[in-house]
This record gives sequence, C-alpha cells and structure tokens, in this order.
Amino acid sequence: MRPFYRRHRLLTAFVAVFVLLLIGARWSAASKFDAPEQPIDFSHAVHAGDDRLSCELCHSAARRSPVAGIAPVERCMGCHRFVNPDNPEITKVRRFWDARDPIPWVRVYVLPRYVHFNHEAHFRAGVSCTDCHGEVQRMDRVTKVRELTMGWCVGCHRQRAAPDDCLTCHY
Repeated sequence: MRPFYRRHRLLTAFVAVFVLLLIGARWSAASKFDAPEQPIDFSHAVHAGDDRLSCELCHSAARRSPVAGIAPVERCMGCHRFVNPDNPEITKVRRFWDARDPIPWVRVYVLPRYVHFNHEAHFRAGVSCTDCHGEVQRMDRVTKVRELTMGWCVGCHRQRAAPDDCLTCHY
C-alpha cells in the first residue's frame, strides 16, 4: 500500500473517532438530568429514607387530586418546632413560617401544558412514586431521573394494560 493511502486512512480514522467522541460527549451532557438548587436544602434521603416518611405525608394531594402538591410550611414546622430546631436549614424554614410565606420550591418535573397528568389516577392504579420519580429516598437533592416523554408514558400504559388513546392525557 502506498504511503499516501495509509496517511489518508489514518486521517479518516482519526476524524471518525473524533466525531464519535464529540457526539458521545454531547449525548452524555444532554442525558444528564437536573437537580435544581432549592431554597431549603431538603433531604429526601433523610426524610423518606432514614425516617421512612411516606411520600403522601408531604405530597398528600397525590391521592385525591391531579396535582401531587407540596407540603405547606405549617406541615414542616409541625415537626421542626421540636426536631432539629437550631439546624440552619430549619432556621430558613422558620423564616418562611414567621413571614407567612410559602417556600418557593423549584419544580423538578415540568410537563408541557398540553399534557394533563393526573396523580390521583396513577395513585389509585397502584403506580409507585418511584416508577416515575426514581428512588427519592436515596436522594439528598431530588434529581429528575427520566424524561417523561410520550413514548415512555405510552410504553408504561401498554405494559400495564392501561388506556393509551390520545384523550387519556391530551383532553
């Protein structure tokens, strides 16, 4: 084989590997999920993991409403008036409590406006919170563990023999 062709092949192989590495790096960065910073450094690992508090204690609307909801400051202070009251994060909670302001939590999962997800229907069907939200009991800061795409949801519905017609979610 002549030297020109050998160099050309080597250059082509190098460019191909470089392009694949770039695509891989971009895909890897795009596939990492976000764990937004919250106003209170709330640990699900402590509350849902170590203390074994039920998801429904803080997200009580999930069993009776389309929206899961977030615990009001009153619920937090119900325990934290007595439990770790001097903790710096609890001090932040107490400031919201004293000001009669809700804690401005940052949503982790946001669905498009044209999707009408109903937590109550999934709760009644026995779908575990971890199926969509992952093992939050192991997370200090809640991280989005999966993109809740239409394909993913339809696959879950078909696997469970749940309705998968368009009007189920797009009404």
